[in-house]
Amino acid sequence: MSVTIKQLQYFVAAAETRQVSRAALRCYVSQPSLTTSLKNLEATLKVSLFTRHSDGLRLTVQGEGFLRHAEHILRTLESAVEETRNSTSSVEGRVRIAITDTVSEYMLPRIIGAMRTQLPLVELEPVERNRLEIEEGLRSGEFDLAVVLVSNLSRAPDIRRENLLKSERRLWTSFEHPLASQKLVSLRQVAGLPFVLLDMDEHVDTVGRYWSASHLKPNVVFRTKSIEAVRSLVAQNIGVTILSDLVFRPWSHDGGKIRRTVLAGAVPSMDLGIAYQRGAVLSQAAEASANALRLLAKTLTRESQPLLDDDPQ
Repeated sequence: MSVTIKQLQYFVAAAETRQVSRAALRCYVSQPSLTTSLKNLEATLKVSLFTRHSDGLRLTVQGEGFLRHAEHILRTLESAVEETRNSTSSVEGRVRIAITDTVSEYMLPRIIGAMRTQLPLVELEPVERNRLEIEEGLRSGEFDLAVVLVSNLSRAPDIRRENLLKSERRLWTSFEHPLASQKLVSLRQVAGLPFVLLDMDEHVDTVGRYWSASHLKPNVVFRTKSIEAVRSLVAQNIGVTILSDLVFRPWSHDGGKIRRTVLAGAVPSMDLGIAYQRGAVLSQAAEASANALRLLAKTLTRESQPLLDDDPQ
Protein backbone atom coordinates (compact mmCIF):
# COMPACT_ATOMS: atom_id res chain seq x y z
CA MET A 1 0.00 0.00 0.00
CA SER A 2 1.38 3.44 -0.93
CA VAL A 3 1.11 6.63 1.11
CA THR A 4 -1.40 9.13 -0.32
CA ILE A 5 -1.40 12.92 -0.29
CA LYS A 6 -4.62 12.92 1.74
CA GLN A 7 -2.99 10.72 4.38
CA LEU A 8 -0.13 13.23 4.63
CA GLN A 9 -2.58 16.14 4.88
CA TYR A 10 -4.58 14.39 7.62
CA PHE A 11 -1.41 13.45 9.49
CA VAL A 12 -0.06 17.02 9.43
CA ALA A 13 -3.43 18.40 10.55
CA ALA A 14 -3.53 15.94 13.45
CA ALA A 15 0.07 16.75 14.40
CA GLU A 16 -0.60 20.50 14.38
CA THR A 17 -3.94 20.48 16.21
CA ARG A 18 -3.19 17.53 18.52
CA GLN A 19 -6.88 16.61 18.38
CA VAL A 20 -8.67 14.26 15.99
CA SER A 21 -11.81 16.43 16.18
CA ARG A 22 -9.93 19.62 15.28
CA ALA A 23 -7.99 17.90 12.50
CA ALA A 24 -11.23 16.55 11.04
CA LEU A 25 -12.75 20.05 11.04
CA ARG A 26 -9.70 21.47 9.31
CA CYS A 27 -9.76 18.75 6.63
CA TYR A 28 -13.57 18.75 6.19
CA VAL A 29 -13.90 15.01 6.94
CA SER A 30 -15.58 12.99 9.64
CA GLN A 31 -13.59 11.95 12.71
CA PRO A 32 -13.91 8.21 11.89
CA SER A 33 -12.55 8.82 8.36
CA LEU A 34 -9.57 10.74 9.68
CA THR A 35 -8.89 8.14 12.39
CA THR A 36 -8.99 5.34 9.80
CA SER A 37 -6.61 7.25 7.54
CA LEU A 38 -4.10 7.71 10.38
CA LYS A 39 -4.28 4.03 11.33
CA ASN A 40 -3.75 2.99 7.69
CA LEU A 41 -0.77 5.33 7.44
CA GLU A 42 0.78 3.83 10.58
CA ALA A 43 0.15 0.33 9.20
CA THR A 44 1.88 1.24 5.93
CA LEU A 45 4.88 2.75 7.74
CA LYS A 46 4.89 -0.04 10.35
CA VAL A 47 5.43 2.50 13.16
CA SER A 48 3.27 4.36 15.65
CA LEU A 49 3.15 8.05 14.78
CA PHE A 50 1.09 9.14 17.80
CA THR A 51 0.47 8.19 21.37
CA ARG A 52 -3.14 8.67 22.42
CA HIS A 53 -3.95 10.45 25.70
CA SER A 54 -7.11 11.75 27.34
CA ASP A 55 -6.17 15.28 26.29
CA GLY A 56 -5.44 14.37 22.67
CA LEU A 57 -2.57 13.17 20.49
CA ARG A 58 1.19 13.40 20.95
CA LEU A 59 3.79 12.62 18.32
CA THR A 60 6.17 9.76 18.90
CA VAL A 61 9.86 10.10 18.02
CA GLN A 62 9.12 8.42 14.68
CA GLY A 63 6.15 10.75 14.24
CA GLU A 64 8.31 13.84 14.77
CA GLY A 65 10.72 12.64 12.11
CA PHE A 66 7.97 11.76 9.64
CA LEU A 67 6.28 15.13 10.20
CA ARG A 68 9.30 16.98 8.81
CA HIS A 69 9.20 14.86 5.64
CA ALA A 70 5.42 15.18 5.28
CA GLU A 71 5.52 18.98 5.63
CA HIS A 72 8.32 19.17 3.04
CA ILE A 73 6.34 17.03 0.58
CA LEU A 74 3.18 19.12 0.98
CA ARG A 75 5.09 22.41 0.68
CA THR A 76 6.77 21.14 -2.49
CA LEU A 77 3.44 20.06 -3.94
CA GLU A 78 1.82 23.41 -3.11
CA SER A 79 4.73 25.28 -4.70
CA ALA A 80 4.40 23.15 -7.83
CA VAL A 81 0.67 23.85 -8.03
CA GLU A 82 1.17 27.57 -7.47
CA GLU A 83 3.96 27.73 -10.05
CA THR A 84 1.76 25.97 -12.59
CA ARG A 85 -1.16 28.27 -11.89
CA ASN A 86 1.12 31.27 -12.09
CA SER A 87 1.89 30.26 -15.66
CA THR A 88 -1.36 32.10 -16.38
CA SER A 89 0.42 35.39 -15.60
CA SER A 90 0.28 36.26 -19.32
CA VAL A 91 -3.53 36.09 -19.33
CA GLU A 92 -5.14 39.42 -20.19
CA GLY A 93 -8.65 40.74 -19.86
CA ARG A 94 -11.13 42.39 -17.53
CA VAL A 95 -13.05 40.62 -14.80
CA ARG A 96 -15.94 42.12 -12.89
CA ILE A 97 -16.34 40.38 -9.54
CA ALA A 98 -19.30 41.04 -7.27
CA ILE A 99 -18.76 40.81 -3.51
CA THR A 100 -20.95 41.17 -0.44
CA ASP A 101 -20.10 43.46 2.47
CA THR A 102 -18.62 40.61 4.53
CA VAL A 103 -16.21 39.77 1.73
CA SER A 104 -15.41 43.45 1.24
CA GLU A 105 -14.71 43.87 4.96
CA TYR A 106 -12.44 40.88 5.44
CA MET A 107 -11.14 39.63 2.11
CA LEU A 108 -11.01 42.37 -0.52
CA PRO A 109 -7.37 43.38 0.09
CA ARG A 110 -6.32 39.72 -0.06
CA ILE A 111 -8.31 39.16 -3.27
CA ILE A 112 -6.74 42.19 -4.92
CA GLY A 113 -3.27 41.15 -3.75
CA ALA A 114 -3.67 37.59 -5.06
CA MET A 115 -4.93 38.81 -8.42
CA ARG A 116 -2.12 41.33 -8.82
CA THR A 117 0.46 38.67 -8.03
CA GLN A 118 -0.93 35.83 -10.14
CA LEU A 119 -2.69 37.76 -12.92
CA PRO A 120 -0.86 41.07 -13.34
CA LEU A 121 -2.36 41.71 -16.78
CA VAL A 122 -5.96 41.13 -15.73
CA GLU A 123 -7.98 44.22 -14.85
CA LEU A 124 -10.01 43.44 -11.75
CA GLU A 125 -13.16 45.44 -11.03
CA PRO A 126 -14.69 44.50 -7.66
CA VAL A 127 -18.25 45.71 -7.04
CA GLU A 128 -20.02 45.53 -3.67
CA ARG A 129 -23.69 44.55 -3.81
CA ASN A 130 -26.21 42.71 -1.66
CA ARG A 131 -26.96 39.06 -2.32
CA LEU A 132 -30.12 39.58 -4.40
CA GLU A 133 -28.41 42.15 -6.63
CA ILE A 134 -25.47 39.80 -7.11
CA GLU A 135 -27.67 36.90 -8.20
CA GLU A 136 -29.48 39.13 -10.68
CA GLY A 137 -26.17 40.55 -11.94
CA LEU A 138 -24.82 37.05 -12.60
CA ARG A 139 -27.94 36.20 -14.60
CA SER A 140 -27.75 39.37 -16.69
CA GLY A 141 -24.01 39.08 -17.33
CA GLU A 142 -23.23 42.25 -15.40
CA PHE A 143 -20.78 40.24 -13.26
CA ASP A 144 -18.40 37.49 -14.40
CA LEU A 145 -18.00 35.98 -10.95
CA ALA A 146 -19.11 36.59 -7.38
CA VAL A 147 -17.36 35.93 -4.09
CA VAL A 148 -20.13 35.43 -1.55
CA LEU A 149 -21.34 33.51 1.46
CA VAL A 150 -22.67 30.58 -0.54
CA SER A 151 -24.64 29.45 2.50
CA ASN A 152 -26.81 32.58 1.93
CA LEU A 153 -27.44 32.07 -1.78
CA SER A 154 -30.90 31.07 -2.97
CA ARG A 155 -31.39 27.62 -4.45
CA ALA A 156 -32.00 29.05 -7.92
CA PRO A 157 -30.92 26.40 -10.46
CA ASP A 158 -29.35 28.95 -12.81
CA ILE A 159 -26.72 30.04 -10.26
CA ARG A 160 -23.81 27.67 -9.78
CA ARG A 161 -22.00 27.79 -6.46
CA GLU A 162 -18.64 26.41 -5.42
CA ASN A 163 -17.65 26.19 -1.76
CA LEU A 164 -14.09 27.34 -1.12
CA LEU A 165 -13.87 27.88 2.61
CA LYS A 166 -15.82 26.52 5.57
CA SER A 167 -15.42 28.69 8.66
CA GLU A 168 -16.82 27.37 11.93
CA ARG A 169 -18.85 29.69 14.14
CA ARG A 170 -17.82 29.81 17.81
CA LEU A 171 -18.63 31.73 20.98
CA TRP A 172 -16.57 34.88 21.56
CA THR A 173 -16.11 36.13 25.12
CA SER A 174 -13.75 38.31 27.10
CA PHE A 175 -10.90 36.52 28.88
CA GLU A 176 -12.59 37.25 32.23
CA HIS A 177 -15.94 35.75 31.28
CA PRO A 178 -17.01 32.63 33.27
CA LEU A 179 -17.50 30.64 30.04
CA ALA A 180 -13.99 31.45 28.76
CA SER A 181 -12.48 28.60 30.75
CA GLN A 182 -14.85 25.97 29.36
CA LYS A 183 -13.89 23.77 26.40
CA LEU A 184 -17.47 23.37 25.18
CA VAL A 185 -20.49 25.64 25.57
CA SER A 186 -24.14 25.06 24.64
CA LEU A 187 -26.57 27.57 23.15
CA ARG A 188 -28.70 27.16 26.26
CA GLN A 189 -25.81 28.50 28.35
CA VAL A 190 -25.45 31.46 25.98
CA ALA A 191 -29.19 32.22 25.85
CA GLY A 192 -29.24 33.92 29.26
CA LEU A 193 -26.26 36.16 28.58
CA PRO A 194 -26.13 39.69 27.10
CA PHE A 195 -25.59 39.15 23.36
CA VAL A 196 -24.03 41.53 20.81
CA LEU A 197 -25.51 40.96 17.36
CA LEU A 198 -23.62 41.78 14.16
CA ASP A 199 -25.99 43.02 11.45
CA MET A 200 -24.11 42.29 8.21
CA ASP A 201 -24.67 40.23 5.05
CA GLU A 202 -27.91 38.53 6.20
CA HIS A 203 -26.18 37.39 9.39
CA VAL A 204 -29.23 38.34 11.46
CA ASP A 205 -31.36 35.90 9.44
CA THR A 206 -28.80 33.14 9.93
CA VAL A 207 -28.70 33.79 13.69
CA GLY A 208 -32.49 33.68 13.85
CA ARG A 209 -32.62 30.33 12.06
CA TYR A 210 -30.20 28.40 14.25
CA TRP A 211 -31.52 29.86 17.50
CA SER A 212 -35.11 29.07 16.48
CA ALA A 213 -34.10 25.52 15.54
CA SER A 214 -32.89 25.08 19.11
CA HIS A 215 -36.11 26.64 20.48
CA LEU A 216 -34.06 29.38 22.10
CA LYS A 217 -33.59 33.11 21.66
CA PRO A 218 -30.50 35.28 22.22
CA ASN A 219 -30.70 38.14 24.71
CA VAL A 220 -29.65 40.90 22.29
CA VAL A 221 -28.47 44.02 24.12
CA PHE A 222 -26.87 45.74 21.13
CA ARG A 223 -27.14 45.38 17.37
CA THR A 224 -24.50 46.91 15.11
CA LYS A 225 -23.08 46.82 11.58
CA SER A 226 -19.57 47.40 12.97
CA ILE A 227 -17.42 44.34 13.64
CA GLU A 228 -15.01 46.54 15.59
CA ALA A 229 -17.84 47.59 17.89
CA VAL A 230 -18.67 43.92 18.43
CA ARG A 231 -15.06 43.11 19.28
CA SER A 232 -14.76 45.99 21.74
CA LEU A 233 -18.02 45.20 23.53
CA VAL A 234 -17.08 41.53 23.83
CA ALA A 235 -13.54 42.32 25.04
CA GLN A 236 -14.98 44.71 27.66
CA ASN A 237 -17.30 41.93 28.88
CA ILE A 238 -20.42 43.91 27.98
CA GLY A 239 -21.74 40.98 25.97
CA VAL A 240 -20.83 37.80 24.10
CA THR A 241 -21.33 36.95 20.46
CA ILE A 242 -21.16 34.04 18.01
CA LEU A 243 -19.10 34.62 14.87
CA SER A 244 -16.91 32.63 12.52
CA ASP A 245 -13.20 31.81 12.65
CA LEU A 246 -12.62 33.77 9.44
CA VAL A 247 -13.43 37.08 11.14
CA PHE A 248 -11.86 36.25 14.51
CA ARG A 249 -9.17 38.49 15.94
CA PRO A 250 -7.82 37.99 19.48
CA TRP A 251 -7.66 41.77 20.07
CA SER A 252 -10.20 44.57 19.85
CA HIS A 253 -9.03 47.88 18.38
CA ASP A 254 -8.86 49.39 21.88
CA GLY A 255 -6.56 46.65 23.19
CA GLY A 256 -9.06 44.27 24.80
CA LYS A 257 -8.57 40.52 24.60
CA ILE A 258 -11.07 38.05 23.15
CA ARG A 259 -11.30 34.29 23.53
CA ARG A 260 -13.34 31.89 21.42
CA THR A 261 -14.89 28.62 22.56
CA VAL A 262 -16.37 25.64 20.71
CA LEU A 263 -20.16 25.51 20.62
CA ALA A 264 -22.15 22.34 21.04
CA GLY A 265 -25.22 21.91 18.89
CA ALA A 266 -26.36 22.81 15.40
CA VAL A 267 -24.65 26.15 14.78
CA PRO A 268 -23.92 26.32 11.03
CA SER A 269 -20.55 27.22 9.58
CA MET A 270 -20.01 30.30 7.43
CA ASP A 271 -19.36 28.93 3.94
CA LEU A 272 -17.53 31.21 1.54
CA GLY A 273 -17.20 30.53 -2.16
CA ILE A 274 -17.60 31.67 -5.72
CA ALA A 275 -20.75 31.82 -7.81
CA TYR A 276 -21.39 32.26 -11.51
CA GLN A 277 -24.16 31.71 -14.02
CA ARG A 278 -24.74 28.03 -14.71
CA GLY A 279 -23.98 27.19 -18.32
CA ALA A 280 -22.09 30.42 -18.96
CA VAL A 281 -18.71 30.09 -20.69
CA LEU A 282 -16.17 31.91 -18.53
CA SER A 283 -13.52 33.96 -20.27
CA GLN A 284 -9.91 32.93 -19.86
CA ALA A 285 -9.42 35.83 -17.46
CA ALA A 286 -12.47 34.85 -15.39
CA GLU A 287 -11.40 31.19 -15.23
CA ALA A 288 -7.89 32.21 -14.18
CA SER A 289 -9.40 34.51 -11.54
CA ALA A 290 -11.48 31.63 -10.17
CA ASN A 291 -8.32 29.52 -9.85
CA ALA A 292 -6.57 32.37 -8.02
CA LEU A 293 -9.50 32.56 -5.60
CA ARG A 294 -9.37 28.81 -4.98
CA LEU A 295 -5.71 29.04 -4.05
CA LEU A 296 -6.34 32.05 -1.80
CA ALA A 297 -9.11 30.17 0.01
CA LYS A 298 -6.69 27.39 0.96
CA THR A 299 -4.35 29.95 2.50
CA LEU A 300 -7.19 31.63 4.40
CA THR A 301 -8.39 28.28 5.72
CA ARG A 302 -5.00 27.58 7.27
CA GLU A 303 -4.68 31.09 8.70
CA SER A 304 -8.15 31.21 10.27
CA GLN A 305 -7.85 27.93 12.18
CA PRO A 306 -5.18 28.23 14.86
CA LEU A 307 -5.52 26.25 18.07
CA LEU A 308 -8.64 27.34 19.88
CA ASP A 309 -6.83 28.38 23.07
CA ASP A 310 -5.81 31.57 21.25
CA ASP A 311 -3.95 33.77 23.70
CA PRO A 312 -2.99 37.16 22.33
CA GLN A 313 -0.32 37.65 24.97
